[in-house]
Amino acid sequence: MRWRIDLRVRYRRADLALAALGLMALLAGLLGVMLWNPGHAAALPAQTRSVPPLEYYLTPGEYTGDEVLSACALGFRAAALWEILDTSNLRYNTNLGYTRKDSGYGPPVTGGWVRTGAASGSTGASGSSNCNAWTSASESEVGSYVFLPGSWLADNEDLMGWGVAAAICSSEIRVWCVGRQYLLYLPLLLRYHTG
Repeated sequence: MRWRIDLRVRYRRADLALAALGLMALLAGLLGVMLWNPGHAAALPAQTRSVPPLEYYLTPGEYTGDEVLSACALGFRAAALWEILDTSNLRYNTNLGYTRKDSGYGPPVTGGWVRTGAASGSTGASGSSNCNAWTSASESEVGSYVFLPGSWLADNEDLMGWGVAAAICSSEIRVWCVGRQYLLYLPLLLRYHTG
């Protein structure tokens, strides 16, 4: 079956600009209807619908144990060691994070508080101490922090390349954060008024 569409547009010379705009809007609408179909989006392979990579960073500022859970930027949270243990699939956010002159696009050689996944406590053992679930800044309690060692010798490695330690909860230490930073770009809309 063949379809034929005849479109007749009548205008005066003075209305040429208005007619051109109307015709462009009509064509844009027709093109949009033909191309936009929700079924097409679901059929796209997963690679084309990408999600921003999980990012991590070390806060530039330093925080006591009771400030850890509120130290990270919007869209990020205080990281558990298990979230940042293997950084090969993560991206270090150099815009938000602490850097040093030779950091490049990676994390600096320094440490920060890290969540443990353990019950609330401050026993003194790194990996289970968490300043009572990050509610304490007491000098008598401790929390866990991890760091990237300054020496690359094998005997300095504690846990898959990370150094682990416990610090007094009143200490001011940076915080490891993890999350996704979503950027939203809104189109710039201009309204032309000639009247």
